[in-house]
Amino acid sequence: MTRRDIAFALLISAVWGLNFVAVKFVVEDFPPLLSNALRFSLVILFFMPFIRIVPGRMVAILTAAFTLGVLHFGAVFTGMSLAGGVGGVAIASQLSVPFSTLLAVLFLHESVGWKRIAGIALSFTGVLVLSFDPIVFEYWQGLLIIMLAALLYAISTILMRKLKDVRAATLQGWVAVAGVIGSLLFSIVLEEGHVAAISNASGLAWAGIAYSAVGSSVLGHGGANYLFRKYEVSTVSPYFLAVPFFAVLGAVVILGEDVSFKMVAGGLLTVAGILIVTLRNKAKATQAAVLPEAKA
Repeated sequence: MTRRDIAFALLISAVWGLNFVAVKFVVEDFPPLLSNALRFSLVILFFMPFIRIVPGRMVAILTAAFTLGVLHFGAVFTGMSLAGGVGGVAIASQLSVPFSTLLAVLFLHESVGWKRIAGIALSFTGVLVLSFDPIVFEYWQGLLIIMLAALLYAISTILMRKLKDVRAATLQGWVAVAGVIGSLLFSIVLEEGHVAAISNASGLAWAGIAYSAVGSSVLGHGGANYLFRKYEVSTVSPYFLAVPFFAVLGAVVILGEDVSFKMVAGGLLTVAGILIVTLRNKAKATQAAVLPEAKA
């Protein structure tokens, strides 16, 4: 990667990290599923020109869009609404990488060596250490839901892999459509106080929705798609491991959160484990690309 693209990847990490802070402001005033619907209602405005019917692919597109836009992001907002802080959940959210590897083993019959197994074990050990932090333990339900969100993101990634022939902006548009319709329907059934929340929401909450939509979805995911089209996923992904760092930094500076030794230790173990898995995935991908050339 060029230095400019490395800097861009780190900028995306900062945007995604600070998104945890933005979401925290949002869920203090809005119910979580309504928050997700409002967020994606803004995202649609940017991707409306790219939303179109793709013949023969709509079932797969809508399945992936529902998994990502409704289930994953709905779980993120729900987990954040239950969490007393940002740092712990931001670290746990990175478990999508080891989850993706485990899903590849289970459903794609991919083999893994001891290094990736060790990396997966290390990442989950880090979250376990994190959960024993007295501050984080107070909102263990939120931590579990964020881990579920990471699993759902890993599932959506596998579903998205099967849609490489569909334009990225079109996929983003359908994710936004699913996010609005699905989240709003679930919100009407499961949540209450919608009118009061919208009427009484603070400026920070509305700003958080705008930041989450424009910053996280449009700039963040749009920028990531640009980098993934230009480089291998395994080349870009390690730079996104900086997301928890920016999230914790934002939580300390903006929200005044305390950072304990266990949170730091758990975060370092988790990120180290994910880095091992990411680098080994890259090595495997490189090896798989070289072998056919050798046979030729």
